[in-house]
Amino acid sequence: MIFGVSATKNAVVIAQATGSGKAFAIKSIRSIQFQARSGDGLAELLQRLLVLFGRGPKSRRSTIALLASSSGRFKSSVEAIKAEAIAELAAAESGHPVVTVTASSLKKALGSATGQKWQARAKERFNPTDRYKNWSKGAAGAAAAALKVAGED
Repeated sequence: MIFGVSATKNAVVIAQATGSGKAFAIKSIRSIQFQARSGDGLAELLQRLLVLFGRGPKSRRSTIALLASSSGRFKSSVEAIKAEAIAELAAAESGHPVVTVTASSLKKALGSATGQKWQARAKERFNPTDRYKNWSKGAAGAAAAALKVAGED
């Protein structure tokens, strides 16, 4: 199982996926809202992630596909960077390996057309019929990160 994780300013979005190649499938997408104003909000986020990462088959360790925070011109917020660090800590405490995925690698992993943004391609591929009503850039990032890691198996 792969947990695709994408941190935003006020939520950590997790796409739970299985398989690779043509057998790759998103099983669920959930969003964990948080507030990074205090240590209490981050501690609560850590606990919720520990519970989530603790689920699943015990016979095989899950992999955490963590979409790395953006830098440069389109920087991630401080809150998103904190949430990313908390997600990595939760993965380590749960005994799951973490694979960091860069946004720049997602266009190729998704098979985006020339000039197509990876977020649009992710929606086409994983949510064409609006099955996930609250689809967001975070959901696109989590699903795409999981696909990228599944393709590397």
